[in-house]
Amino acid sequence: MSSALESLQSAIVRQLREPMTHLGATVIARRAADLESQLETAIQAALGLSIIVLDPLPRRVEPAAPGPVFAEILITVRVIENLLINEHGTGILAAAEHASAALHLWPLSAPWAGQVLRLAENNPWTNPAGPLRGAVALDLHFLAASATTPAHS
Repeated sequence: MSSALESLQSAIVRQLREPMTHLGATVIARRAADLESQLETAIQAALGLSIIVLDPLPRRVEPAAPGPVFAEILITVRVIENLLINEHGTGILAAAEHASAALHLWPLSAPWAGQVLRLAENNPWTNPAGPLRGAVALDLHFLAASATTPAHS
């Protein structure tokens, strides 16, 4: 069974791939339940400049709707720069700005048709917790809101 949240994550990866590849960044999706994806994430983080679309997380549901129906979804995009081996000339701030521009107010498709992805109003960028071993990272936070977003598709 296909997950609506995984479909959203994959669509975001596709939306970021072209503009970020021009900057020398690799764009991948990280899926928490997928060990192969976790290993790929660790490998890609060592390549200089990486963009990792983390798992979309529901923040609110429509309490009266059967389903559940996710009323708001948080999507975090992690930008990682390995300072020692980044040969692309594009730093973490420029990459974060380009990723933000590519996704902010991007119109979503079904089942979120009519909605847009937008940067979170408060704390749109944060530093992730935890050691990164020679790398720096920024987490970009986006929200997708829809009263019709299904939990399952």
